[in-house]
Amino acid sequence: MKRTIAAILAADVVGYSRLIAEDEEGTIRRLAEHGDVFRSFVQDHGGRVFNTAGDSILAEFPSAVEAMRAAIAIQEALLGRNRELEPARRLAYRMGMTIGDVVEVKGDLLGDGVNIAARLEGIAEPGGICVARSIHEAVSNKVSVSFRDLGPQRLKNIPRPVHAFRVVWPDADIDAGLRVRLRGAVSRRPIISLTLTGLPLIVVAVLWVALAGYWQGRGDAFPQEEGADGDPDALPVSVVKAVGACFKDQVRLSGVIVPHKDVDVRPEDDGFSIVSLDAAPLVTVTAGQTLAYLSKSSGAKRTVVTLRSPVAGIVGRSSAQPGTVISATSPAPFQIIAEGVYELAAEASLSALARLSPGQRAWVTPLGTGELKGRVRTVSETADPVSQTGRVRIQLTEEGDVRQGTFASAVVDIAERCGIGVPLSAVMIGDEGRFVYVLDSGRLAARPVVTGLTADDMIEVQSGLGRQETVVARAGAFLREGATIKPVSE
Repeated sequence: MKRTIAAILAADVVGYSRLIAEDEEGTIRRLAEHGDVFRSFVQDHGGRVFNTAGDSILAEFPSAVEAMRAAIAIQEALLGRNRELEPARRLAYRMGMTIGDVVEVKGDLLGDGVNIAARLEGIAEPGGICVARSIHEAVSNKVSVSFRDLGPQRLKNIPRPVHAFRVVWPDADIDAGLRVRLRGAVSRRPIISLTLTGLPLIVVAVLWVALAGYWQGRGDAFPQEEGADGDPDALPVSVVKAVGACFKDQVRLSGVIVPHKDVDVRPEDDGFSIVSLDAAPLVTVTAGQTLAYLSKSSGAKRTVVTLRSPVAGIVGRSSAQPGTVISATSPAPFQIIAEGVYELAAEASLSALARLSPGQRAWVTPLGTGELKGRVRTVSETADPVSQTGRVRIQLTEEGDVRQGTFASAVVDIAERCGIGVPLSAVMIGDEGRFVYVLDSGRLAARPVVTGLTADDMIEVQSGLGRQETVVARAGAFLREGATIKPVSE
């Protein structure tokens, strides 16, 4: 899984269910028009919409400032559009924003950053923006709006308080009436949890409508798993079986490609100048191969000598140019990477150092190239007292198009465990820890679980769940313990 730091923008239409009930076609048309405006501003500010479901939109930006500018531009543009509509027909977005560490899975982004942005959206005003402290610190004095400090906020299913700020518009007096009418025209609805996948209830609803239409067209009843009680008001929910799966315990590192061993080549005496070159950077040389011809003058006598490589390897750095004067004490005109062997020089945290040891298998990916095999060569026994990190060297055991000084990432295999796995989206975080919803005779039961390693879109369940037990595939705050559901197998 790919991790990244991004500014996350979560937006949701206020009172969407009421608007659909009162004017379905008109609301859908206006939602599409607003969505086009939204996407246009996101793209103009270097962002990407990574998830849409019904009336919700999630976007990511590499810059917090650009994310904030996009959000302001969107709200102002939509405010202008709403001026032309009757109060009961206006579509207003609430927005929440934060900066967070997220995981990319098949183009979607998952993680606390997405969840926090969605929760902040829920406490924003219609047509307003609520941001976390991380956004506020990054954009302060760089955007055209000011902020009101809301203090630490307890957000549902977020274990720690989030310090929040609300955007105060510079034209608040002018648009106050319209924003108040927006608040009056819509009713607040419960916040849909994005859990670990960021997919709210509307996705499940859309799937249900599509599947129901298919089975109705065939003249059959919707297929139900054993345990569903036929309640016509039961919510259709996707379910899966807990399955056997294997998970790798891995440590991820990043650093710079360096030679395993390098040799500086220079003359043993002073007063030489380079006559001609016989080797260029990045070429492979053998021990004793000529690198350059040098000359030295002493009175009328001129001596020509050959500068040779003392070891086999690859010519690394080379500052040699014809006519350059070199000596035994000047910078070496040639660097030879002995045997052409490279390694990754990385820094590891204290927790990672305790899990690493020489000989462990690794996979190194230099920037711009493919993955290469490697082995951990050395692990520092001590850590830097300031950075609290230690040095790790991973030697490449596979040849590739590698250059010294290139940034690279690495994954080190520590161990592999096999046990029970469920989708990441099945696990929720509550006040007492992580849990899943288990199907018991057609009703939901919240089951506390202890989770472990992850692999792609699956997570290890170390305790609390048995193999082949049925769990909700995409859990969310719209579910409650004891509720009757219509299970839909994925």
